Amino acid sequence: MRLDNGGRLSYHRFTFHHETYEPRERFVNASRTANGLTPLRKSLFALANFGGAGPSTALAQLQLYFTKFLNYDPVIVGNVRGFAIFFDALIDPLMGYISDNTRSRYGRRMPYIALGSFAYAAGVIGMWFAPAGLSTVEFYVYLIAAQVVFSIGITMVGVPFTALIPEIASEYSVRTTLASWIQAGAYLGNIWGGCIRRYSTWRGDEIHGFQEFALYSSALMIVCYWIFAVFVKEPLSAAPERTHASQGGLRDYFARHLSALGRSLGFALGDRRFLILFLAQFVYQAGVLAGIWMYTFLLDDWFGKTWSTPFAERYLIGPLSLFRDAFFLYIFFAIGCGVLFLPFWNWLGKWMEKRTCLAIGILGIGLTYGSSYFLFAPKSFPLLIAYCLLQAFFYCAAYVFPASMLADVATHSEWRRGVANEGMFYGASSFLMKLYNAASVFWTGFALKYIVGYQEGAHAVQTAESLWRMRVLYAAPAFFAAFGALVILSRYDLGRQRMREVSEALARRKHAGG
Repeated sequence: MRLDNGGRLSYHRFTFHHETYEPRERFVNASRTANGLTPLRKSLFALANFGGAGPSTALAQLQLYFTKFLNYDPVIVGNVRGFAIFFDALIDPLMGYISDNTRSRYGRRMPYIALGSFAYAAGVIGMWFAPAGLSTVEFYVYLIAAQVVFSIGITMVGVPFTALIPEIASEYSVRTTLASWIQAGAYLGNIWGGCIRRYSTWRGDEIHGFQEFALYSSALMIVCYWIFAVFVKEPLSAAPERTHASQGGLRDYFARHLSALGRSLGFALGDRRFLILFLAQFVYQAGVLAGIWMYTFLLDDWFGKTWSTPFAERYLIGPLSLFRDAFFLYIFFAIGCGVLFLPFWNWLGKWMEKRTCLAIGILGIGLTYGSSYFLFAPKSFPLLIAYCLLQAFFYCAAYVFPASMLADVATHSEWRRGVANEGMFYGASSFLMKLYNAASVFWTGFALKYIVGYQEGAHAVQTAESLWRMRVLYAAPAFFAAFGALVILSRYDLGRQRMREVSEALARRKHAGG
């Protein structure tokens, strides 16, 4: 397998041509999409991410559900979920490679998004319907099977979806706008998914409440992704042409595509700017993830299922009683309210470099998480709301600008290497991020049992020492990691002027080729 001077990816009997379209036609199409990102198209992107974010947010309660309500060992749960995320990470670059090199009448991204939504739903439902009372071996087998199905589904949906960003929006600031709309959909989906604990309480049966909500959110997710896949037309792409018939059977097929895993990673990791952007995200996100899974347990055991302060009992009544659920309150204000701040960051991104905006977001996250150590002792409702809103404000930058910057990296790579492989970049990025996500899940299970000393069971009472240790493990890693990430990000050099030059050079190259 090699990349020859003609821009062709050769592999035994297959030759994937990355310039099988008319450059002039794609140039016209790129100009149209850059300046014609209609409100309808942006809304459809937001709708798709809204559907996908609901079940994912609900999964934040999964480890608590297994440990507290089904009485499974947190180490087992952490091991299984960590393994599943690691498996998920492994297939991300492969999915990027496959979608980059797919030709069909429906496009090279949309078929995977539509079909993957069913596997996504099956995995989510399977995890929430895990039976109680299984032996250790039976629980391992069942949960691993459900997690593998879930991983395949979310990869089939997620990698092609994000790879559409640089294809749909080709201009520097427009990419930030599209990423903002996508994130807005995620924020609203987070609010919807955050209702799971409140629904289970209203249902009067914790276990069946969790399971029913999983069914509803999965059905809604499928509908949203199918609407997106049907009504959003992919732009003209460098889809490959198969020049030789496939031979060798199923085994040879998998051998070829599994080898693409290494090629996809090598392609992305061979780009210095991709490495800088990834390492910056890795450092600050690793600090956040080291404690974020702990936060579900901290909320549940420090504040209880619902707020019982005089403030809550007096004001959080009637329609506002939903906010007495600690998990929903956190999701709504710390994540969902981020939709209110997206216009500000989108505006700031038009005046400042993306790197600067992301640096502000990273620094703000580190300081906010560090201050959380002092949050829980007073058990103050207004203080928690202020803290959550600060998180929402800075998380906007941390979510929106990396997606937009990765699109710039992919465009710069196309200009430098002469090959457009957006899926490989987004697949490799997702792979690497999920690796430390998996590590954080492993860490949570280990820390809960051996450092925190967490007591399993719905009626267990945690000691003050255990709660203090959870506070430290939540606050400290993110605070210190933020400063390391800023040092790494200072090496990123794809600014507005540089990307303008690259885009113009690409346009001239494609126009001349026509």
